[in-house]
Amino acid sequence: FEVRKRMDLYLWMAKTPNGPSVKFHVQNIHTMAELKLTGNHLKGSRAVLSFDGSFDEQPHLQLLKEMLAQIFGCATKKHQK
Repeated sequence: FEVRKRMDLYLWMAKTPNGPSVKFHVQNIHTMAELKLTGNHLKGSRAVLSFDGSFDEQPHLQLLKEMLAQIFGCATKKHQK
């Protein structure tokens, strides 16, 4: 995370050591208590990421999709392990 002028919060993600990096401008933060997620978590289960079809059309969005899937260790709908 990076904070600038105590106003703007940025989230950095990178594929280290030589991979690409991406920076997101965080506009809002919620705690888990605020979201009131009850969940039905099973041992060994993983989250599933779902992306819009436009993420397969443009190269920079394809890269972002792959980075998010690798960073969070999630399966996408088309790439389930």
